[in-house]
Amino acid sequence: MSDTTDATGDSSRLDEFHDEVSKLRASGGRANPDRWVFRIGLILTLAGLAFTVVSFVLTGKAYDTEGTTLHQSNHLDLIVSAIFGLSLTLIGLVMITISSFKRFMRYWLVRLVYEYREQTDRVVGS
Repeated sequence: MSDTTDATGDSSRLDEFHDEVSKLRASGGRANPDRWVFRIGLILTLAGLAFTVVSFVLTGKAYDTEGTTLHQSNHLDLIVSAIFGLSLTLIGLVMITISSFKRFMRYWLVRLVYEYREQTDRVVGS
């Protein structure tokens, strides 16, 4: 077979696969926990970044009005706030990563099942 025939065959198989996946209607409905985990992770990440940036900016303003003496209590509070913001960011990123990985693995599993079904049909047909 020529390379163009293989490429066209792969393209038609891919189109057929996408059609089969769209017929499955496996969107998860409104109660899809992965979608909520992704959204909550995104909110935590953005809130953590905002918290960290605000704490960092305010750390520079922890001096008295003359700019000579550092108020240690204000400075330490802002450092703790920045660490809390970084923790929120890290938790949010982990949630986003897990949600994305689960979605990819679900797609991969559907594709694997489809390929095995096609392979079985070819073996039985011959």
